[in-house]
Amino acid sequence: FRLRAPYHVARTIRSSMSSVYGSAIFVASVLAAGVASALQKSKTKPRSTLRHPLSTMGALYNPEFLSIVAPLYDMHMGCENMGPMLYALVRFLKPRKVLEIGAGYTSIFLLQALADNEEEERRWAEERSSNSCTCEGVDWSVDAYFARRSTRPPPVLDVVDNMEHEATTAHLVLSAAKELKIESYLKVHVADAYDLNASSFDGQFDLVWLDGISTDERFAGLFKTYWELIKDGGYAAVHSTLTNNLSKAWLSKVHAEKKAEEATCVARFEVKPWDGDADLSLLKDKVRGHDLDNLAQVTWLERSLVEEVGYGIKKLILFARIDEAAGASAEVVADYLSETFEEEIQSVDVELGDDADAGASWGNFSVFGFLEPHKTRQNSFSLFQKRGLTYAEPSYSWTP
Repeated sequence: FRLRAPYHVARTIRSSMSSVYGSAIFVASVLAAGVASALQKSKTKPRSTLRHPLSTMGALYNPEFLSIVAPLYDMHMGCENMGPMLYALVRFLKPRKVLEIGAGYTSIFLLQALADNEEEERRWAEERSSNSCTCEGVDWSVDAYFARRSTRPPPVLDVVDNMEHEATTAHLVLSAAKELKIESYLKVHVADAYDLNASSFDGQFDLVWLDGISTDERFAGLFKTYWELIKDGGYAAVHSTLTNNLSKAWLSKVHAEKKAEEATCVARFEVKPWDGDADLSLLKDKVRGHDLDNLAQVTWLERSLVEEVGYGIKKLILFARIDEAAGASAEVVADYLSETFEEEIQSVDVELGDDADAGASWGNFSVFGFLEPHKTRQNSFSLFQKRGLTYAEPSYSWTP
């Protein structure tokens, strides 16, 4: 059987429930009105506030940008995802000086990222001026970073391209940059990267992007040349490195050379001739070309210097890598040279140097590879970071 409530009790319950429902609807209406009012007020607040994700206000998210950059795309170059990737890297790492070897589609993404970084910094600077760069009372900005803002030069993208590739869109870069009003960040070098002198550039770079030339047999030397132009802590990105045999062989060689460097030391030899009129260039060739007999663990480096001693006498500075673990030593080599060339050389002094003395050496670095699994070509890139003796990440807090 079922228990039934008396009629007057049931009517009372229904009446009470109606009252509760009515109150609930009233409260909900008030809350909704309050939320709507708050949202309306929030629309009138200035956008330059850290409550907004400033990093996503860049032009990459603007349909106009995508429309202007579209004509620079060519499937042969395979950069449909590299452009946005490089944009994100530049936005995140905040480089000031960027070098691109091989212009085209990616150039505009790099340029726009530099311009958007400038706007982001401006907004942060405004927030700092009103003490708004805080989160729960903790300062969220780096004082030293913003202290340099007024004195450092504007960011720049140096682009090198000879404009001769059959699929190039490099010739469209400047017009697209002007249409987007970001050409002030662009410096174009119409030249072959293999022929361009490194002295053409003003200072070192925070990021170097090498696009589409890693399969050239001269690339190993080119990369090492530009590696020397990267600041300690800076980055080099190389396109198409992981799934073609030529680039894979180059990467293996880089790792092998780095491993060999770690097992050796750099020695600096100061060679003083007897004659003040001695031909030091000829003497350099004779020393480097001489068979060192059982001292095969010595590898002469390309770098050399000439320094004034006094009274018209100059000395020749040579550098070599010495594998002391294999039995050689810098002192033994110096003595051997003094004895072998005693009629031409007055003395050979030696001291241990470092990787900076070696010129084009690798030093310490980290590298990661990124692969697009759906493509057979132009489907990857490797990202190097130079981590020399002066590199260290800062420490700003105890907790994240």
